[in-house]
Amino acid sequence: MCIDDLNAILTPNSDSSTWSAKELEILSRQCKYPSAPPAGNPDKFVVFPSLTADLKKAVFEVDAAHIKKEDVTRYFLDEQSRVLTYNNHRDDLIARTTSLNSAIEKWNKQSRIFWQSYITELKAMEDAELFDFRLTSASYTKACEGERNYFKRLLEGYKKGEKQCVVERLHYLLDRVKLPNSIPRTWDIDVDEEQRIVVIELGLPDVVHHPPFKTVMLKSGPVKKPLNQTERKELIPKIHPAILLRIAYEVFRIDSEAIIKLLVLNGWVKFDDPATGVNTKAYTASLMVARDQIATLNLTKIDPLVAFDNLHGKSAGKLIEIIPIEPVLSLNRKDSRFVDAKDVLSGLGTETNLAAMDWQDFEHLIRELFEKEFAGRGAEVKITQVSRDRGVDAIVFDPDPIRGGKFVIQAKRYTNTVDVSAVRDLCAVVQKEGASRGILVTTSTYGADAYAFANNEPVTLLNGAELLGLLKKHGYTFRINLQEARRLV
Repeated sequence: MCIDDLNAILTPNSDSSTWSAKELEILSRQCKYPSAPPAGNPDKFVVFPSLTADLKKAVFEVDAAHIKKEDVTRYFLDEQSRVLTYNNHRDDLIARTTSLNSAIEKWNKQSRIFWQSYITELKAMEDAELFDFRLTSASYTKACEGERNYFKRLLEGYKKGEKQCVVERLHYLLDRVKLPNSIPRTWDIDVDEEQRIVVIELGLPDVVHHPPFKTVMLKSGPVKKPLNQTERKELIPKIHPAILLRIAYEVFRIDSEAIIKLLVLNGWVKFDDPATGVNTKAYTASLMVARDQIATLNLTKIDPLVAFDNLHGKSAGKLIEIIPIEPVLSLNRKDSRFVDAKDVLSGLGTETNLAAMDWQDFEHLIRELFEKEFAGRGAEVKITQVSRDRGVDAIVFDPDPIRGGKFVIQAKRYTNTVDVSAVRDLCAVVQKEGASRGILVTTSTYGADAYAFANNEPVTLLNGAELLGLLKKHGYTFRINLQEARRLV
């Protein structure tokens, strides 16, 4: 990565190169092909005319009235000689003309035969070309109309907030965002269709093990040189925040219908861990923003690190080394709520729906789960009595000096969206208990306002899909079917 790439990251696409412009160009196509191939017929065949003068009727006449008597004899003799000479020339001319006319007629006949053959061949060629032309025209029209109709349906689905359409349209957007070649072109997208929350996980450049360089002009030409310590300290911490801010800007830029209520960007880096040599994936930057937080930014004039911090983004600090962070909201790669159960916990039926089970059993299950989750870290899990009056279902004491502390866990066996009030209540409990963090677990989902509020508080939110994933991690497979639970209730 070059030191100048930071400016390129913070330079939005021109209006003509955005996905919206390309999409509009596709949707406005007429899909018309030329009605016929260009004309290529030769000129009409020309027949050479034969000589039409009838030399056989040509007569050489002598006007005797103009000849003197004394010259009659001499003139007659001379004229007789002239007539003989003329007749000889006339006979020769007639013979030549006849021969020439015969040659013209023969040439015309042969040329006409050749011409007719040529026309026949040309017609066959024209028919083949016309067939190919019509085939090409039909293929083009079909492909053009198919592409146009596909993107029309995609845009209509996006405007309705349909998950698959939102995901596909954002894929086209990200593929068209112009970024330096040093930035990985890899991402994954998930959408909470009900809450209109979009989560995008992005690959980021490893600026720690492959730091940016600068280009210095020498007499011998341009030379790449590493950054000095001051330049590294100034530039490197800005790169990952700048990428996430740019992506957020481009996403909301095409979201003219305000379909996306909340956008979460999680940036990760892959690198060979120097301690183990194992290729490792670590999150280094995470940002949760709404439209109005991004729409007012002037990317070309901001300090990306200051703007990122102002939006409460999480980052790995100065990136002297790769320091993993916890994303503000993880990507759900599969909607597990509707997967049939396979293996179940002892005492539960094989088709147990966690969203429909007894609320006390659910809280007990959550406590058991976190006992297993924290047991390997030397933590102590204190199980509280089954009661709703304290607002605490379990207390965890983790001795880890960096990531440990006291955690309070609260379980919500809900079939509807958990609103922000539940998060506020948990924050109050965290403060009351003197805990380091609160963990709220539900079988349902959280609203965008709940995630936004939790982003600035010591609270972790686990939705139904993440709960199933955590259970599966410890060898348990269940299902969550909210619609079924609502019917039972």
